Amino acid sequence: GIRDYKVTGVQTCALPILFRDLSFKLKPGQCTGIVGRNGVGKTTLLRMCLGERAADAGSVIIGKQVVFNYIDQARMQLVGTNRVLDEVVTGNDTVVFGGQTMSARSYLRRFLFTDDRVNERVERLSGGERARLMLAKVLKRGGNVIVLDEPTNDLDLPSLRMLEEALVDFAGSVLVVSHDRYFLDRICDQIVAFEDGGTFVQPGNYSYYLEKRQARQLPAAPAIKPVVGKPARARKITFKEQRELDGMEVAILAAESRVTELEQTLNDPSFYTTRAKEAGKLVEDLEAAKAEVARLYARWAELEQIGKQSA
Repeated sequence: GIRDYKVTGVQTCALPILFRDLSFKLKPGQCTGIVGRNGVGKTTLLRMCLGERAADAGSVIIGKQVVFNYIDQARMQLVGTNRVLDEVVTGNDTVVFGGQTMSARSYLRRFLFTDDRVNERVERLSGGERARLMLAKVLKRGGNVIVLDEPTNDLDLPSLRMLEEALVDFAGSVLVVSHDRYFLDRICDQIVAFEDGGTFVQPGNYSYYLEKRQARQLPAAPAIKPVVGKPARARKITFKEQRELDGMEVAILAAESRVTELEQTLNDPSFYTTRAKEAGKLVEDLEAAKAEVARLYARWAELEQIGKQSA
């Protein structure tokens, strides 16, 4: 069913109101991202959605068939002396996942654990393997509403991609708090944003939300007033800037291709068996490539604005 969240306001004692007049729904197969600065009320909103905190006004309606799977920043703990298999199996060798019953070994293969690794002790796993095992253990808990609070903080890239794929394929609802723009872009169908002027609900992923927010924040056209004296002339775009603008789409495509190339390399399981020493450098390169994409988009918007003024 559909989960409805209609909140008039949240306030604690004499503290200022965190948010008011917020209304949104969680639908099956939909992922909703919650974004905003630290301290604005994102975790409070999560607690309300989970039924752990009552609204000071308005209502939170949770369907009778809703089963939450809440994954917080601390996550579940792994036992170092356990085998990998022990962490996902409780009493038998089968796992129910996504409505399917499968062997625990088949389930763990989805998280890149080969048959010879499932009997390895947890304390001997690499950091990336531990993250993947944690992910397998958490998602195995099931539920039709997954709630995540900053899930990408300590995941390596293969684990992050697996989480994205698992959430995209998830038939239930997903509610996630994250500051990771690329993660939100890949999984979200709706954004609940805590902005300076209040909360705002925008269908689409994070990039689409940013585009619409920018359009909302454009100043309204000023009223026509009599001109006194000679009006200031808008700056014309220079030849060099026009050349840069003309080549911007190609530059962005190349930068995004570089991001994709690096991600594909880091996502390849064989990379960690043959080129593991290069991982640190490639992760740095990936972050730099993402920053370059963001810079190019900002520069593109700047040049287009100058071009419009020149027209």
